Amino acid sequence: MLDAGAVTQAIGRIYETMLDDRAESAWLDAVRDCVGAEHAVLSDTTGPTLAMHISRVDDGMLPLAQRLSATTMYDPALASMPVRAARRMSDFSPIRELMRTDLYEDLLRPLHGGHALAFTWRTGAGRAAIAICRDATRNHDYGDDEVAAMQPLLQHLHNAFQLRMTFLAQQAVMHRAHAALDAIQDGVAIVGVDGRVRYVNPAARAMLLDGGALQLDRGALRAARSEDEHRLFALVRSTVALRAGMSSAFAQHADDSATGGGIPIALRRDPPRRPLLATVAPAVSTMGLHGVPAFADAAMLVLRDPDQKRAPAIGVLLEMFRLTRREAQLALALQAGEALSVAAARLGITEGTARQYLKSVFAKTGVERQSELAVLLRNLA
Repeated sequence: MLDAGAVTQAIGRIYETMLDDRAESAWLDAVRDCVGAEHAVLSDTTGPTLAMHISRVDDGMLPLAQRLSATTMYDPALASMPVRAARRMSDFSPIRELMRTDLYEDLLRPLHGGHALAFTWRTGAGRAAIAICRDATRNHDYGDDEVAAMQPLLQHLHNAFQLRMTFLAQQAVMHRAHAALDAIQDGVAIVGVDGRVRYVNPAARAMLLDGGALQLDRGALRAARSEDEHRLFALVRSTVALRAGMSSAFAQHADDSATGGGIPIALRRDPPRRPLLATVAPAVSTMGLHGVPAFADAAMLVLRDPDQKRAPAIGVLLEMFRLTRREAQLALALQAGEALSVAAARLGITEGTARQYLKSVFAKTGVERQSELAVLLRNLA
């Protein structure tokens, strides 16, 4: 008879370690130890390749466990089982017949398996299963009381695994979004209606540290001038409310004078610096846990400093106009204000070669003068 306290403790351990590295293996260790099994395996066929997690085993047994998880012999039995229900494998594949197979001799017996308690569920186009295995030569099969006692534990393990997969997928999406935002020259900040900053890219962080128009005050965004702050957060609230279909409580607090449409507002700085330009847009719409949109109560603030010299990334020029690397380097140098002779010397080429490169740049970009090239590159930044 399983100890109910041990089962409860194992369930608690599952949720405590949900975000840990290799959490699945720790969960399977807890399940294995709780029921007195040899090992436990979780396999998932949802993706393009088989994903397998296993409780701690000797290094020499790991290849055998991987081969066992990849076998299709158990597929008919798993397909006939009710989903999300603990079941003895022997009820679907008799142990005496199993012990006469090559699979048993080659894999199950060396892994000290044979008896198994299984729990399976469907995952999109695939299937996932947990198998808790005992040595058929040394231990008895799972009794009805053990199957019943393991049902809540395996259900919680299933729930935790689903939550973890959702979280990791969401985290991967956010990492890719952050990487893209980090690469651009505009400042980007995600700001809640409460003024708290949820994310800033490096360009926005530099602008906030400068403090001329905006700054961070204990995690909250503040403008240098109170009237600019009022206009900015009225626009943030309006943007969030509009995204929610104007049915949100935020709509009650949105300033009637706030306008969206992607038109930037000017956040003033002390002369001679020009105002920082801020555009407010809905925050990146990705789905969080339980289907709740991430940043549903936040807006994305795009900041541009008109005093900052801007240039597109060299990769953009290589891809968009098929410039050579030398041509792109020369174009960026001229856009930055360098004379042709100075740029040529810095790039280690003659001025005559630089002129040939420049003619090629003009032909590929469709401009005729350096001033037109500078405007084109500035608009790409």
